[in-house]
Amino acid sequence: MKDWITDEKSVPLNALILTGNDTHITFEKVREVLLGQQNKLNFFTVEIAQIQKDLEEMPWVYSVSIRKRWPDTLKIHVVEQSIVAIWNDNALLNRFGEIVNVAPDASVEQYVSLYGSDDQASEVLNTYLKLHQLLKVNDFSISSLSSDQRRSTSLTLNNGIVLRLGKEQKLDRIQRFLTVYPLMGKKYNVNKIDYIDLRYDTGFAVGWKKEDQLIE
Repeated sequence: MKDWITDEKSVPLNALILTGNDTHITFEKVREVLLGQQNKLNFFTVEIAQIQKDLEEMPWVYSVSIRKRWPDTLKIHVVEQSIVAIWNDNALLNRFGEIVNVAPDASVEQYVSLYGSDDQASEVLNTYLKLHQLLKVNDFSISSLSSDQRRSTSLTLNNGIVLRLGKEQKLDRIQRFLTVYPLMGKKYNVNKIDYIDLRYDTGFAVGWKKEDQLIE
């Protein structure tokens, strides 16, 4: 009886059902992982925990659940990473602020570019999300955002203008920008603005593409 239970030829796994996301994790990739257990592909002896571990080590995989269905089927459900940003030009960030070690390619060009030290990844993403919501309702979007070691934030808008926000009161400073920017457009050519430095208690500094000017 024992030999019948452990003999791969007695109760072999003959079918694989793959559900969930399949953008990056294909049937063939999962099949390759299973073939790594070539001598254990028996309904009773297949090592579910090892298969799950091997699959979850793939960078595009967020989680995996595996179930056996009698008499010969393995059902695998894959949840892929939910990408929200490009990180330091060489990796990605998921929606939890976790670094996904996948090189960016054309498929992720629509995401914002975030920069900072790896230990700040979640914090940088949270900062971006807060500023994005405030800017979005005013028809601005962020193309990139960076945070230095002092957690001082600078971002580039979709129109090319750089906003220097510093470390404190970032939302207040964005609100100040939103208040004064329409007024600037009535008096100046905003297309010539290089950056706006909002790291002042009152007022701000404007860097022009051809000249610098301070506005109080």
